[in-house]
Amino acid sequence: MKRIVVIFGMMGTGKTTMAKALGQDLGWPVVHSDAVRKTLAGLTPTTPTPAEFGKGIYDEDFSRRTYEEMLNQAKAHLAAGQSVILDGSYKRAAERDLVQQLAREQGAKAIFLYCNCPLDIVKERLDIRAQDPKSISDGRKELLEAQAKDFDLVDFTLPDFWGINTGKELTEVLEKVKFLLSRKEK
Repeated sequence: MKRIVVIFGMMGTGKTTMAKALGQDLGWPVVHSDAVRKTLAGLTPTTPTPAEFGKGIYDEDFSRRTYEEMLNQAKAHLAAGQSVILDGSYKRAAERDLVQQLAREQGAKAIFLYCNCPLDIVKERLDIRAQDPKSISDGRKELLEAQAKDFDLVDFTLPDFWGINTGKELTEVLEKVKFLLSRKEK
């Protein structure tokens, strides 16, 4: 069965790193929200676009357009018979609901992996990212608190919603994720 794996959570929790590694390991395409957002804005993915929280290309309207485009790309991959990985914060329950709806429409299964790790690791990662000219993310430490307050609760009682501790070594995290995905195939 085709699958949409949504790797989501707060900035700096390792979503993109895990999505890239999982996509490479499984041979699945990955749609990154940061790259889609900047492409829609007419920018290259690595163009730094710092903005206040919820402003500019990060306001609600532009975010809605970004996640709509991600759904369009996911739909195209599913129509071609491919499973797909979506990488983004998916901070709105409504955004997650739309992924579930697309999965139902396309005869696919949606699996949500919520990335979380200790705050000191998140801050360290954000510091490293701020110095990386190849980074596509504009997430910064000073935005963390605002994002946390603006993030819709994740209902882990829903089927196919899993919390992933991304504070561990990537190989360990990846093995756990692949184990969960293999269980979900059955």
